[in-house]
Amino acid sequence: MRTAAIVGDIVIIVILTVVGFATHETLGQTERLLVTIGAFLAAWIFVAPWFGSFDSEVIRGVRRVWIVPLAWIATAPLGAVVRGLVLGIDVSPIFVVVMTVVTGAGLGLWRVALAAFAK
Repeated sequence: MRTAAIVGDIVIIVILTVVGFATHETLGQTERLLVTIGAFLAAWIFVAPWFGSFDSEVIRGVRRVWIVPLAWIATAPLGAVVRGLVLGIDVSPIFVVVMTVVTGAGLGLWRVALAAFAK
């Protein structure tokens, strides 16, 4: 189930980032899109284990899923800073808030579904 959690998390982060770019009609900015995805995935791979996001108790326990969005709250600012550094742009606070809320909710819902399935 750990592999499913990791792959699912990656899919959620990629899909929601692409949807964000589509919403802003910036899908044609491929380099910026790939840097954004890469920055947030790298931040997630770094931060999530510190919170235990891939521990079996979190993956299989619906009552422990809250740890995943909590880990994303720590991840989003880091991902935004990495993105800003790579692209040479300032970090927009509203961008961080939107990424935190939308992707945190997406990861949380995905993990609730996974935990329910894993039981």
